[in-house]
Amino acid sequence: MNYSFNQISKTLDKLFSAGFTTDKSILNMQMEDLLKIPSLTAVETNIIIEFKKAIKNKQIIAFLSGELEKGKINSEKL
Repeated sequence: MNYSFNQISKTLDKLFSAGFTTDKSILNMQMEDLLKIPSLTAVETNIIIEFKKAIKNKQIIAFLSGELEKGKINSEKL
């Protein structure tokens, strides 16, 4: 799914406000942790899951720029 930068920004703001501010804390995040974030929508949950994959595969810039979604970056690792 293709997300706007605005959607990603608002979602990351919620994630950071919930205390997930480092790569390690995001990678260690469990689904139960997502349920504790107030007013998180299904789309925002998907953004966080994709962001977590991007961190794991060292493709954060590709995620933020939307290049992962366009298929220009090797998403085989995801």
